[in-house]
Amino acid sequence: CSMSTIFGGQNPLNFPGISRLGRSMKELILFLSDMKDRDIGICPVRQGFDTSTSMGEIMFQFVGILSSWEREMIRERTLAGLERAKREGKTLGRRKVTNDTMTAKIIELRTAKKSIRAIASEVGVSRGTVSNVLKAA
Repeated sequence: CSMSTIFGGQNPLNFPGISRLGRSMKELILFLSDMKDRDIGICPVRQGFDTSTSMGEIMFQFVGILSSWEREMIRERTLAGLERAKREGKTLGRRKVTNDTMTAKIIELRTAKKSIRAIASEVGVSRGTVSNVLKAA
């Protein structure tokens, strides 16, 4: 940020980068407009410009457009990768902790009026897992 912004009539808002201010260009422009109405300059540390100047405002919008585009590209690549993995038959997500035998044992022990804590200890899983198995049963 320029010294005039720091020591002048405005209070600068310093932050790591533009991508942290909003998810879309619309959000960034609304934020910039709001800060401008309050006479507050924006100083993204990573990009190194000051929105209290006209050139800084243009740079803010340009970097915002690039950030928005980059976010959309990441989203598209992620979705394409998930789709490819699904086509290849890969299992997504975390592996199951229980198997059919464990599930049957959990249900059997609960029917025998054992506590969830005792069941978890006996089967060797967490209390949350026992609760989830019982909810699904």
